[in-house]
Amino acid sequence: MKKFFQFKGTINGSSFILRTLFTIVLSIPFIGLCIAWISSTVFNYMDGFDFSNADGMSMAESNAIGEEAGRKIAEEMMEIGPMEWLSENISAIWIISIVLSLIPVIWFSLATYYKRVSALFHSNRVKAFIGFMIAEATLDIVGLTSENDAVYWICMLLSTGIFAYLVFNNSPIGEHDG
Repeated sequence: MKKFFQFKGTINGSSFILRTLFTIVLSIPFIGLCIAWISSTVFNYMDGFDFSNADGMSMAESNAIGEEAGRKIAEEMMEIGPMEWLSENISAIWIISIVLSLIPVIWFSLATYYKRVSALFHSNRVKAFIGFMIAEATLDIVGLTSENDAVYWICMLLSTGIFAYLVFNNSPIGEHDG
């Protein structure tokens, strides 16, 4: 198991795809924690809601309770500001657990990327890895912060092209050891 998280060795394109898919599986605890935090925050603002009486509640009543909770959250956020609201509604335990659930995902993802780049650019693997990471981060930031849909789609296509290059390009290494 330790070899999967180490930054040494190389992998082929099919292993790269499988490891990328496993990164998604590794992110399930992070997604679950985020959903739990958001749910607990919303339930804190739902006055008059009792799970024991939820069976007899009509759709209109449950919608009214949800709308009231959303209105309270929005009003409080407008009063004190989003950052202050966030700091009041997230505890250190939530932050620590969310960060701890992300560490293996990021580490495994970076190790996977490094192993594939090492297979393709063995002599300049560190420079190529840093270059690919800067390119991917730049494309993500520009694509997500751009107001222009064309820029977003160009960045997504370039990012997909980089991924396809890493998957489909043949490496000069015969036997991979990652």
